[in-house]
Amino acid sequence: MKAIITSAFSPICTDKYRKIKSMINVVFVTLFIAAFIFSSPTAASEKLVVSAKDSEVSFSGEHVGMKFSGVFYKWSAELLLPPAESPKITATFDITSAKTGDSTYDATLPEGDWFDVENHPSGEFVSTEILPAGNDYAVKGNLSLRGISKPVSFVLVSKGNKLEAVFDIDRLAYKIGLESDPDAEWVSRNIKMGLSLKIK
Repeated sequence: MKAIITSAFSPICTDKYRKIKSMINVVFVTLFIAAFIFSSPTAASEKLVVSAKDSEVSFSGEHVGMKFSGVFYKWSAELLLPPAESPKITATFDITSAKTGDSTYDATLPEGDWFDVENHPSGEFVSTEILPAGNDYAVKGNLSLRGISKPVSFVLVSKGNKLEAVFDIDRLAYKIGLESDPDAEWVSRNIKMGLSLKIK
């Protein structure tokens, strides 16, 4: 009799066991995915604050065919990225902190025809649109230099604990070096901007 009862209930018990095991697997997978998403700083809806302390904003170009590069030593930015309801990036730059390491360039940059730091000591970026692009972010916004605001766009690429981007700006559109080099014969018209933001 015991053997008959065991045999009769065995398929039912096995089926229930399989369903329970399947549900447990689904729960574990769901929890794992949720933990991964919400532990990722780039995907979190929390505001990220970055600065020159552990991140970098750089610029580079050419002068009479020779490459030059520099960094801003004083700046700060706040990032609220997707999936936040209202994603936004704002950044301010101390233009007086721009240095190339070359004494001639560093003496020229603050002058009125170039960065004109006496009248425009700071610059600003404010985003107008941030869209997710896979693991990255497609950003549009306005960059203000020398009191002139122009639209720029770039992709913030997620690289481990950093967000990085590279994009060009037209220096003549900002009247940088407009008097001394209006035809970009000496200094490249397009200046490459680089961002390397440490986010955790």
